[in-house]
Amino acid sequence: MNTHIDVTEIRSEKDILDLVERGKGDASYFPHFLALLEERHPVYTGIDSSAVTRIRGVLIQVLAYRALPDTALPFVLAELESAFDPWLTAVAAAALRKRPEPSSKFVEPLLEAILYIRHRDDLIYLDSYGGYNGNGKTTTALQEIFQTLSWLGNLGQKALPYLRDLSGEIHSKELLLVLNEVIIKLEASSTSVTENESENGSEITRLYRPLSSEFGQIRLQDQSGAKFLLSDFFVGQPTVVVFFFTRCGNPSKCPLTITKLSRLQERLREMKSSIRTVAITYDPDYDDPRRLKQYARSWGVSIDENHRLVRALDNQASLRDFFKLGVSYGKSTVNQHQLETYLLDQQGTLIGALRRKRLDASKIIAEMTELMT
Repeated sequence: MNTHIDVTEIRSEKDILDLVERGKGDASYFPHFLALLEERHPVYTGIDSSAVTRIRGVLIQVLAYRALPDTALPFVLAELESAFDPWLTAVAAAALRKRPEPSSKFVEPLLEAILYIRHRDDLIYLDSYGGYNGNGKTTTALQEIFQTLSWLGNLGQKALPYLRDLSGEIHSKELLLVLNEVIIKLEASSTSVTENESENGSEITRLYRPLSSEFGQIRLQDQSGAKFLLSDFFVGQPTVVVFFFTRCGNPSKCPLTITKLSRLQERLREMKSSIRTVAITYDPDYDDPRRLKQYARSWGVSIDENHRLVRALDNQASLRDFFKLGVSYGKSTVNQHQLETYLLDQQGTLIGALRRKRLDASKIIAEMTELMT
């Protein structure tokens, strides 16, 4: 039994590695490993992004040691959908093959991972800590993704058009051989899909968190330099809120979030909707109005009285607590964050959250319409 373990007291990589070694293959440790994957966990405070990558990779590996549980799946898919580090991407792709059953729902995240990792791919040692020092056979993120697509069999057939196009762009003979073998296997698979393709409900987590008077008094500043209270913007019309920071080095996270926000704004304009949007920086000390305005221009997001990029001028901790943001900070800036979108009604009540999934304009509009009725 391990009920005496308090994961909030874990503060170092060594502590995590000790826990992983003790709990390997023991399902009773899964809640502890999952708690350590939460981006808000104190173990990530003050460390650099490479340490974050190593920790998250080893936790996914231990959760997939025998069979990857349902509870770990959102973390694995999130790593694929925002692929950046070759070893962590390879770990996530390989972990899917430890699921009891394949699913066609894995195809899109795997193709997203190919898109974002293909020009960053590298030789790694899959089972070594961090992936870059080890012995034995090497692999790459793309090889692991291809193997997982092959494992999907007939459930991976919708990847075929993309993979055929990709085969004309791969220059590595070894990698092309692997890819062509996957294409041949998928083409030879039965076309009948045996899994239940029904939706498992909304991806939006329903919430009810009213706007407190203290939270409403947080001072914000937008890209034009205008200052106002949080309640001045969040009360009166429903609002879609995303988070980002301009120093984000992962193009599949903040830049893509803001690009997706731009597409949502276009849809809202077409509908003549009164729904507002706001993108709040995780990094308010650095992201001054000049940087916010330039970021909006760089990624094509609209800025006007109903659509703003903002920073908190005070009480950033309360902001994080109200939204329960999945973010942690290194010594000077953000060292990791999850993808997250929040929905608020016209009273400023937090009514929904989309976490570890990319903003989708159609889904957000549909959910906001349903939640507001």
